[in-house]
Parts: sequence; structure tokens; C-alpha cells
Amino acid sequence: FARRETIVGHYHEGISRDAFAEALDISAYTLTAFAKAALPLMTSGGSIVTLTYLGAERVMPNYNVMGIAKAALEASVRYLAFGVGESGVRVNAVSAGPIKTLAAAAID
Repeated sequence: FARRETIVGHYHEGISRDAFAEALDISAYTLTAFAKAALPLMTSGGSIVTLTYLGAERVMPNYNVMGIAKAALEASVRYLAFGVGESGVRVNAVSAGPIKTLAAAAID
């Protein structure tokens, strides 16, 4: 999630410390918080899946702070997978292509 003013124009024009923190908290940290809450219930293994986007790997016009947030999310997926894999829990991020969201509305 990112406020509209942070995903239009050039990255440096619409970003603030608060907007940056909000985007990373909502788009990246929530996966970790969810995993911490869910893992005690996953005693027989399982899967944790999240959505990502190509903007995590390359610059996409008007994706801005969401690209950074998705890159952080993908790193979180790798670290979570490393940490919980031995207990039979898989962690994956799926990039299914553009999905109609507020963030995607600004992408050219």
C-alpha cells in the first residue's frame, strides 16, 4: 500500500519519511507479523504466500516507493523461508502480473 501522492511522478518528489515508513510497514512488515502469529499453529508444516510485482526488481514508472516495499517484501520472504523451512513451512512470493489496485492505477 502507498498513498497516491507517493506513486505519481518521480520517486523523490512525492516521498516523505512517514509515507516511506507506512509503505514498508503495510507492504513488507505485515508478512513477518502474520508469520509470527501463524507459525505456532502450523505444527504440521504448511505454506505462506504473498503477492509481489516486477517493480521490486526493476524501475517501473510511477511505482516508486512500492518498488522499494516489494523488494523488502521479497527479501523478507527469503529470510522467512530460510528460518522456517526446516519445520516444513514453505514461504513464497507470487508475481502474477498487474492486478488492478490503487498502486497499479498509476503505472504507465
